[in-house]
Amino acid sequence: MKLPFTKNNCPTILIENNIIANESAIGTKKELILEMSVLKDKPNRKKHKFYNLTENGIVFVSLNKKTAFKTQSELNDFFGIEKNNSVYVNGYLIENSDYKIATECIVGIELVEPDSENKLENKAINVWTLTKEERTNGCKKQNVN
Repeated sequence: MKLPFTKNNCPTILIENNIIANESAIGTKKELILEMSVLKDKPNRKKHKFYNLTENGIVFVSLNKKTAFKTQSELNDFFGIEKNNSVYVNGYLIENSDYKIATECIVGIELVEPDSENKLENKAINVWTLTKEERTNGCKKQNVN
């Protein structure tokens, strides 16, 4: 499930299999990357908890540094809504409560009110890890030095 305004070509980046991030968390230094793999095709929904985040592929990364994060319930609590309310990242619903969001990658957060277009039942938050330019023009290829 995704919010109606979601239009981008950017892959989801997962650090240590459960922290949603963006390219800034990886940096441009090869020595920070311990392991990296790419999933381009949509996997089986029943077997993969990251299924809803795969529309534009997923980059799995293991880093040689700790990544600070916020849990979904911490973000909901901060906004004064139920801790188990839905959380979206870049317009895509996070379907599994195990996922966290890298704090250094949060570009913005918006509170999304239910309406006839998004068909939400409750308020939800949408966390942006993409810049406004990336949301509009898509992500560019970046070389790791």
